[in-house]
Amino acid sequence: MFSPEQIRSSLSAVLRQRLPFIASSSPTAGAFARHSSAIPEQILVRHAVEHVFRIRLFRPIDVLATQLLLDLDPAIGKLWAGYARSEAVHDRYFLRDLSAMGVDKNTVREIPAFESTLQLVKFLEMASHNEGALPIVLYSFWTELNSEIGSLPIIRCNERVFGVAAARGASAHRNLDHNLDHLGMICRILCAVIRNDEDLLKAARLLAVITGFIGEYFAELDSWSRNHDVIRRLPLPNGLQPNLHQ
Repeated sequence: MFSPEQIRSSLSAVLRQRLPFIASSSPTAGAFARHSSAIPEQILVRHAVEHVFRIRLFRPIDVLATQLLLDLDPAIGKLWAGYARSEAVHDRYFLRDLSAMGVDKNTVREIPAFESTLQLVKFLEMASHNEGALPIVLYSFWTELNSEIGSLPIIRCNERVFGVAAARGASAHRNLDHNLDHLGMICRILCAVIRNDEDLLKAARLLAVITGFIGEYFAELDSWSRNHDVIRRLPLPNGLQPNLHQ
């Protein structure tokens, strides 16, 4: 059996190997990783929209993971179920931020999710038929680790560009993750699924594939930006104008 600390260390090592390639191959990913102040305002908006889509698209497979984990270990299944129920409604956080950016719910409904997001969800659902809940929980490991170490610069950038109200939802989401130690919880759940070296190797391979989909997302975000597919927005509150050089 592995400890939660061992799980985190081993899986974090996989990400340390993969993420620099994504950051170097995608201008947008590179900005997110190293120069958040240089992220264009339209990218910030589109990224927040995709957060909404991911949360909604993941609801069914999080329910699937709940049943798989309950069958494996009822206590672990209940722990995951509580986590998944909480995450399922967090799209409202990002919808509030988008509203402060000038993007209403109706506009969000008109925007199609990125193909990379749809393919990620499809992969995790299919992989769960062979690997149980492991692929789905690994994606949550990715998101919780990113929330802990990568989300704050983006939140600060949203505040500078659109005002504090446009980052309150993302900030509340990050604080909740931290205060409830969601990353530690996910690592404890993974301990019930990863029981030996073979399982850990399998988890590392799956996480590498998941990270590949993240790379495809940033490539798609690059392409979207080049095509200048502008999202319609209402005027910002109090005449506030975006300014990346504040």
